[in-house]
Amino acid sequence: MFDDRVLKHGPWSISKANLLDLCGAQYAYKYVDKMKEGKKSSSSRVGVVAHSLLEAELKQNGQDLPALLDAATTKEELTTDERREVLTRIPAIADFGVRIRRFKESQGVTQEFIEHQLAIKPDFTKTTFFDKHGLLRGVLDHGMITRDNVMIVLDHKSGKKKRIEEHSTQFYAYMLMVMSNFPVTAVQCGINYIGTDQVDWFPRENGDSGAWTRDEVMRLRSWLATYLNKSANKLRLIDDRNATPETGWQCDYCGYVDACNVGLAEVEKRRQKRGGGTPNL
Repeated sequence: MFDDRVLKHGPWSISKANLLDLCGAQYAYKYVDKMKEGKKSSSSRVGVVAHSLLEAELKQNGQDLPALLDAATTKEELTTDERREVLTRIPAIADFGVRIRRFKESQGVTQEFIEHQLAIKPDFTKTTFFDKHGLLRGVLDHGMITRDNVMIVLDHKSGKKKRIEEHSTQFYAYMLMVMSNFPVTAVQCGINYIGTDQVDWFPRENGDSGAWTRDEVMRLRSWLATYLNKSANKLRLIDDRNATPETGWQCDYCGYVDACNVGLAEVEKRRQKRGGGTPNL
């Protein structure tokens, strides 16, 4: 079902597969050569800190979020503007914690998972997160099992809002891993954009609202095989040390651009187009 090269380069995550699709050279730097990544982009640093504050709020309400932000500012080396951006999101983070506690009570949540690691084997049975022979793994930002035995999966994002369908691959992967790891009857995924007051829910395969049934999720197995196997030719080039840099907006955010002459040239070209301003770092 899965190409030998795909299995060789496992375990996969959706972010790993997306990186390969974006740029084979960046994938090789990170996952083959295992080079140390440079400084994260500004948006990444803001996202990491906002996620950490939300995680703290969910684990224990009443956290001193401004104090946690002060500590994170030092750890992540946030600029004044980046710290200010996170600070503006603190009221919404606290409000989300309130709304989640109400939701848990109304839905009779029996189990809750925060930053929970999941993984599956090529035969779609569960395995440990660090199993080198695993096929797919990921970390649930937030999972809840309701009294009706439905798993609610929430992904917290700090970036710009996108159409919910643009998160399809991520949700398909989550749902497959959930069904292989938990005896739930259905799963419902959604996006919580940190700083907003609502959750965007992912529709069922027929476009209706509501949770995906186990049978619906199991039909995604063939999708996963197709999704990963399409990378086989690119993986062959990487194995042959012929990975080609693929330029574009991603070069501005690449943590390995200093090792890539093609990428550096692209960053400079994009900087000139912006009028000579600084890169998006």
